[in-house]
Amino acid sequence: MTDAAAPDNTARFTGLAETYAKHRPGYPAEALAAVAAYWAERPGVPRLLADIGGGTGISTLAMMAALAEAGGAPWAARVVEPNDDMRAQAEAAQADRPDVGAVKGTAEALPFADAEVGLLMAAQAAHWFDRPRFYAEAERVLAPGGVLLILYNNRELYDDPLMAEFETLVEDAVAGYRRDYRTWDLLSEVRALDWAGDVTEIVHPWTWRLSPEGFAGLMLSRSKMTPYRNFHGEAASRAAILDLARRHAAADGRVDVRYKTQAVCSRR
Repeated sequence: MTDAAAPDNTARFTGLAETYAKHRPGYPAEALAAVAAYWAERPGVPRLLADIGGGTGISTLAMMAALAEAGGAPWAARVVEPNDDMRAQAEAAQADRPDVGAVKGTAEALPFADAEVGLLMAAQAAHWFDRPRFYAEAERVLAPGGVLLILYNNRELYDDPLMAEFETLVEDAVAGYRRDYRTWDLLSEVRALDWAGDVTEIVHPWTWRLSPEGFAGLMLSRSKMTPYRNFHGEAASRAAILDLARRHAAADGRVDVRYKTQAVCSRR
């Protein structure tokens, strides 16, 4: 059994950026449309989206599309990402988008002026933050009426047979790894912020169908898989995941990965 020790949070995705950009899912349009509708209830705040820990820009571009679909004045966006590899992928993905930029920065020291941001988003990222410091920075940079959005694509870790077997495989192989490492009462945590009002949770269940090869790529894009991959080697790790996925494949050769997208919104 290998150990779950991993790089510091800024370096976790070094070397994984291309795999991450290729294999990670987007976000359901229905969930993001609900976020855009929530934001629109309070007009007059800046149309600047800041995506904190925005990685390769998947969540930024998805949210920008939802905001554009909702109509009104145009938005600008900034991906805030401390990891150089991930940020380079974000810059490449939005090279033709003058309205979207990427800057180096952290959740605990946001590179924005006071009350500059209208929608502050953390997607698949808040569990890496020093969240008390992040929430203090969110209060500072959000304009009055601006929205804090914490967004997750949460896989079904127990009730989905494929994911349950996969998670057991990793728990048995990596000391200290637990499938629920990012599970906490997010809704209660945001409600406890003395500046956060109108706290709302949006939950949207959905299923992603993909090939066994796509499933292996998805799982190997996770930084938590680095100890497993380092111990077994890239080829053996991929082969083990492919074998598992093929045993769970449907007649058409594809597998289902069940998600619940969770969006917790609050207003400054």
